[in-house]
Formats: sequence, C-alpha cells, structure tokens
Amino acid sequence: MKILTVRRLAVVTGLMLSFTTLRAQFLFEPGFSTMLDDNINNNALQIQDKIAAFSLTAGHAWDTARWNAILAYRGNLNYYQNVVDRTNQSHTGSLTVGRTFGDDEEDMLQMGFSFGRGFYRGDYSLYDHALLSASISYKWFLSDRLLGKGGYAFRSMTFSNIPDFNYSEHVFSGSLSVAAAQSTTVIGESEFGSKFYAASGTGSTGRSSGAAVSQLTSGLRIGQGIVEGTGMSLAAKYQWNLQKEMKSLLLTYGSISDDELFDDHYGYEGLHASIMLTQIISESAVLRMTMGTQERLYTSLAAYDVEGSVLADRRSDRRSYIALTLQKSFETGFSLKAAFELIGNKSNDPFYDYSNQALTIQLAFPF
Repeated sequence: MKILTVRRLAVVTGLMLSFTTLRAQFLFEPGFSTMLDDNINNNALQIQDKIAAFSLTAGHAWDTARWNAILAYRGNLNYYQNVVDRTNQSHTGSLTVGRTFGDDEEDMLQMGFSFGRGFYRGDYSLYDHALLSASISYKWFLSDRLLGKGGYAFRSMTFSNIPDFNYSEHVFSGSLSVAAAQSTTVIGESEFGSKFYAASGTGSTGRSSGAAVSQLTSGLRIGQGIVEGTGMSLAAKYQWNLQKEMKSLLLTYGSISDDELFDDHYGYEGLHASIMLTQIISESAVLRMTMGTQERLYTSLAAYDVEGSVLADRRSDRRSYIALTLQKSFETGFSLKAAFELIGNKSNDPFYDYSNQALTIQLAFPF
C-alpha cells in the first residue's frame, strides 16, 4: 500500500470539489428533514417534540482556471409540532470566492461573505436577529507531507428585542497537517476567539462599556486507515476562557435551550475527546459512528437546586454522546441521510441532569 501523503489527499479532495463545481453551474436544491427528539430543550423537563424542517438552496457558480465563485441563497423553515412557538425561519445570502496559487494550483485563498435574518415566534422572539459574517483563509503545501492552514473569521449578531446582547466576534485559527506514516495523518490545530458584547452602563472612564470574553482552543487529531474502506479518527481539544466577562441570557431570561445564542461555547471551558469510525459501504454510501465526552465548567453560571438555592458557585457538566450516521446518494443526485444521537449530561445542577435521544431523516433533491 502506498503512503498517503497530505498533498495526494488534498489533490483528490480538490478534484472532487472541482468536479462538483463544473457540473453544477446553476444550483437548485430543496430539502426536507424530520426529527423525533425526546428532550427538545435538553433539561430535566424532558419535553418531547417532532420537528419538520424545509430548506431551499439556490445559486450560481463560476469557474475559471484559477478562480471560482459561488453566489447562493439558503432558506430554512423549522416547524415544531408541540412547542409551536419555537417554529422559526431563516434566510441567508452568501458569496464565496476562491483563488488557487502555485505551479500545481494546489495552494488556495478563499474568502466568504454572508448576511442573514432569523425570525421566531412568541417567547422565542428573543432569538430574532440579523447575522453578518466574513472570513478569509489560506491553505498552502510546505512539502508533500506537510500542509498548513490559517484563517480569520468575523461575525456580527444583532438582536431585534434584546440589543444589550448584540455582539461581534473575531476568530483566528491555524492548523498543521502531517502525513506521519503509512495511512496516518496527524493534525495540530489552534484557535483564538474573542466576543465583544454591546456596550451598556458606564465605566470608570465615563465611557460606556460592554462585557467581553476570549477563548483559546488547542487540539490534536489523528486519522488512521485501518483496512480498505475503513478509517478511524481520534481527537482531543481543550478550551480555556482567558477573559470571562460573559453575558448570559440564562441568568437574565431563564433557560430556553442550550444552543449557540443562549449557551454558546464561550460560556464554559474544559476537555473534549472523541473517536469517529468511518466505513465506506460503497461508492455512494458511508456509515459513521462518533463517540465522545466533554467537560463543561461554566465560568459565569452557578448550580442551583430545585428550590433555587445555590449548590455551587460554578455549574459543572460532563456531556457524553454517541451518534450513528448513514448517508446514501443516488445517480439521479437525490441523497438520503439518517442519524441517531444519544446524549447523557451529568451536572451538579439537577435541572441540567438529563438524557436525550434524537432521530433525524434528511432528504435532498438537487436539480
């Protein structure tokens, strides 16, 4: 068996992406998915729900010898059968531009821009927002076995009903991939992010000041081919909160859900370890199993008992999960994806001591 170098792997991936771009100068892809979730809010209340999601992606791609670009629109509608007020929709427009460099056109500069709006109902109208994002990244080959990546991303989130929680985010990232041995790839990666919240109140200087949080994440991933068509990936990363003036909607409005807006990763620190097994069943079918565990030591949240008394100054969770995913594509372009996820969360706050099972079926119909 030949040694799989980083360069060869990236070239194959690039050819696949290029083939897709050339095939689909015009993109029109409706999609539908349904999810059965026995704990939609991920807490001790164990509220069940069934979510039907509809999506539409439409756009156009341009491709030349060294340049490529995609202008696209994506719309989503998520309908909740039991917690109907949680039904929401989002609309996003994006532009992605790429430029290749080098004699073999393998090094790549990529830039992306997007703007979107999200709309919610009832109590969940707190989520109503506008999102602006921009990113730039560069990938370059240092040798046949060494690949470097670096990038910067900006996000600005503006809430219609809770302007004090508006924020901007800046993220710098870098990684180094090494083809260490036969069928083995080692990737070291690091990321530094800062989130700045809307100014509120007046500081000692007489100027208004907002909360801010900074986080450093470093990790290592190892990919290993086992036999033909079977691979394994091990990953471990640790995130440190360096600046901890976190604003928390959990404290202000109560818990709605542990998602990006109300309980994002800047709110906690700790170790996250996982293993993923991938089995290529055929040229058009892939099966994956992922298992992991994550420590979440919250920097701004206390742990409470059921009567509201403080149990600990800092809430501490251990989140364990296992996920199975089967994806199948067909010659017509139609694709089918089925996923099952089981989550167990152990916490010193009884309200967040829970389990969660979710089954998702997703269909896509590209034209």
